[in-house]
Amino acid sequence: MTKTLSDKSIVQILVQQCVKLGLKEVVISPGSRNAPLTLSFNVLPEIKCYTIVDERSAGFFALGMAQQLKRPVAVLCTSGTAALNYAPAVAEAFYQEIPLLVLTADRPEEWVGQADGQTINQSGIFANYVRFQRDLPVNINHPDDQWYIERSVSEAFQKMAYPVAGPAHINIPLREPLYGRTLPIPLLKQPFRNLIPDAVLSEKQLNELAQQWSSAESVMILTGVMMPDAELNHSLVELSKNANTVVLTETTSNLKGDRFIECIDRQVFSINAYETASFKPSLLITFGGQIVSKQIKNVLRDYPPKAHWHIALNDHVIDTFQHLSVNIKMKPHDFFKQINGKVVNADGRYQHMWQQRSEKSRKIHLVYANEVGWSDFKAMAHIFANIPEGTVLHLANSTPVRYAQLFQDEIKVDTFSNRGTSGIDGSVSTAVGSAMVQSKPSMLVTGDLSFFYDSNGLWNKYLKPNFKVVVVNNGGGGIFRFIPGPAETAELEEFFEAKHKQSAKYIAKAFGLKYLSCSNLEELKSAYQQMLESNGQATLLEVFTPGELNGKILRNYFKYLQANR
Repeated sequence: MTKTLSDKSIVQILVQQCVKLGLKEVVISPGSRNAPLTLSFNVLPEIKCYTIVDERSAGFFALGMAQQLKRPVAVLCTSGTAALNYAPAVAEAFYQEIPLLVLTADRPEEWVGQADGQTINQSGIFANYVRFQRDLPVNINHPDDQWYIERSVSEAFQKMAYPVAGPAHINIPLREPLYGRTLPIPLLKQPFRNLIPDAVLSEKQLNELAQQWSSAESVMILTGVMMPDAELNHSLVELSKNANTVVLTETTSNLKGDRFIECIDRQVFSINAYETASFKPSLLITFGGQIVSKQIKNVLRDYPPKAHWHIALNDHVIDTFQHLSVNIKMKPHDFFKQINGKVVNADGRYQHMWQQRSEKSRKIHLVYANEVGWSDFKAMAHIFANIPEGTVLHLANSTPVRYAQLFQDEIKVDTFSNRGTSGIDGSVSTAVGSAMVQSKPSMLVTGDLSFFYDSNGLWNKYLKPNFKVVVVNNGGGGIFRFIPGPAETAELEEFFEAKHKQSAKYIAKAFGLKYLSCSNLEELKSAYQQMLESNGQATLLEVFTPGELNGKILRNYFKYLQANR
């Protein structure tokens, strides 16, 4: 029996076209103006619907799903400020290059600005952060209107995928009544698709770039945020065998290799001003998203390479280090696959020099980590060293993702973080959405402010037993006791650190998570193991550390690296 959809013809066309284009998940925030879309998506067997009341959380929940599924996930809301609450997740999806389909119900245009309830100007509200946007007509008055809607939805899906992934926004004005149903009208056309030829360097281009690479005295490949990519990883492993080439990775790069240089800040802080000229590259090659390490960015800006290649398909030019010489418009995967085997260099000490420094700083690091007292540093050392194999790790902004950089060589699992915009606003929701669509264990490591800010991320019925969250509660924004500036101000505790005495205990209980806590290393070892073995229930472990000491301990760590280099 054919299921009935909304009697709004534009809604019928939109939802059927979404199904044809492969949409499988829709995250819905309850409302009335979006009722025609809710009723229609919910009866389609091809679509799985989720309900998240808080629109800001819903946006990040869908982002986490799309991140893991590697395909578009839709979010759907009613009109008014509900749509604006998607903005943080939309911006994160844009800069992290994640396909997020944003569907916003709206009042008809003639009622905008007429003091009608729940009505704002929704046209183009995400203009700076979407690959595509479109306002649909209110009615179908001509066959061309249906063709226009079908074509618009197809275009949205194509723009979410190429040239790079990202969000798209479709705004849907709807008139009352909103709850009528009828049999669906058939679509007029098949969805179009883009036939995208493989990007291939010409033989001349390939030989020229390979020759520059092979003859360079020192080549540094520096990677930002990346999704796991086995073929890309393989190409970089092969290229790292060249004596003049060093590959620097971060935790969120999701790249592993015996010759790769990890824990960038650990290495950079061990290099003094006299050594910098030897460690800087003559050729810098970058790709991926945002680079967490501020130290490597400062070094490469102050001591620029002779040449800098950046590899990306982005529309905009990324010149992070202010010395870009070649912008290679390709996917990194394709570029390194083509140039692999063309680059040959067995001479020089550049890689060996980095390897020696990496090993030396690792030993210094281990001594400090072993001797340091109870603190964020001590807690993070144990947490990151004991993550079970196969876990999907999520790191909240802002201290956890930075601490992870110092313990990167201990972290052997796929790692994700909202580093597109680096905000604290959706870390919990993203991790919950990610855990929802996978069977692997999923762990979020977060600071207290980031957790409390997004605690509504737990306000849903999708907390699976595979989800674990570690909240490091140091009584405020610990990063502000470390970074230059805030720690020296009288306003530190109130306006930067936001010092508090809150606990996550009753939040965990309110949302049905098992709660554990600890305040020293021995308690952490026991509670952490309990959390990992808690297979029947989502679990929250709260780790209390001395906020007033953490900044001093971390500053002393970097001084220790410098003093013992």
